[in-house]
Amino acid sequence: MTRRGQIIFFVPAFVVCLVFVLIPSAQTLIDSFYSFTGNERHFVGGLYYHFALVDPKFHQSLANNAIYLLLTLLFEVVIGLALAVGLEKESRFNHFLRVAFFSPAVLSMVVVGLVFGFMFKEGIGLLPGMLNESRALFTISVISGWASCGFFMIIFLAGLASIPDEILEAARLDGAGAWQTLWRIKLPLLKEVIYVALLICFTGAFKAFDLFWVLLPNWRSCSRCWCC
Repeated sequence: MTRRGQIIFFVPAFVVCLVFVLIPSAQTLIDSFYSFTGNERHFVGGLYYHFALVDPKFHQSLANNAIYLLLTLLFEVVIGLALAVGLEKESRFNHFLRVAFFSPAVLSMVVVGLVFGFMFKEGIGLLPGMLNESRALFTISVISGWASCGFFMIIFLAGLASIPDEILEAARLDGAGAWQTLWRIKLPLLKEVIYVALLICFTGAFKAFDLFWVLLPNWRSCSRCWCC
């Protein structure tokens, strides 16, 4: 492709990103240094940032988000990779399992939260007490993993399918077993795919809101679960 063709493809995407992402983000950053009162605004500097840094709830939120990130890495990325490796071979049964594991990924997190909310509801739910202060963060992480691990499974399946058969055949001829092939060949070749999966999981964990909002209607009074 010529340089002119590259520019033609690049400019529309850059304009959209500039108008809908970069400019609003810059304006939001500027507005954070001002206090708005009706039609007027007053410069307050870093006052709001100071309020956030000295607020214990903000510290608790960061800690809970960090824990949630680690748990989602386990339940989404690690389990998604395990499913991809286990269902890598082509068969009708594996195709059925792929669809079954991926199906929750097409659901809205609000719908997922409502369904599990009924399961955990005190008095009528099958598993009451799973959303108390000591269990809520772990429970919501498991739900998020259940809903998203199929998505990461598809990503890793695509990565595994891109590995040349010649490399795997050479490993078998050299006497490498299944575990050796996985650890010494497949995982190193999946390095870029794993980076992408970790990036998606990382950004998703720090933007998590819907599950917490639906499952924890009293989240403002729940200091150990305050995460949004």
